[in-house]
Amino acid sequence: MQVSSSSSAPVSSSGAGGSSAAAQIAKLQKQIQELTQQLKEVATDTTMKAEAKEQKQKLLQSQIMSIQQQISAIQQAEAQKAQQKAQARDDATLKQDARADQRAGTRRPADGTLGTTLDVYA
Repeated sequence: MQVSSSSSAPVSSSGAGGSSAAAQIAKLQKQIQELTQQLKEVATDTTMKAEAKEQKQKLLQSQIMSIQQQISAIQQAEAQKAQQKAQARDDATLKQDARADQRAGTRRPADGTLGTTLDVYA
């Protein structure tokens, strides 16, 4: 049996939460390395019976897969946080632009307002 260890790119994020996620991922990757080493040792162990060796390999593989899923979940959560932060930044910029326009006395037409004003000459 062969198990491939996945190498995840480190998460780069600003703030305390980002470094915590990166630290968690690094810790989990180290666990994967240790489990992979154990798996190699089991594969080359000549003192274990075949059935016990197979059970141990399956257990180690399931532990590795579980850790990989944890890493994936952390990365997805970080990506979602980054997306929300970017959206909030964009929203703030739009509000600032609207306030600046209001102070300057200019008005930007909102989406879908084309043709809603009518000049009537009597």
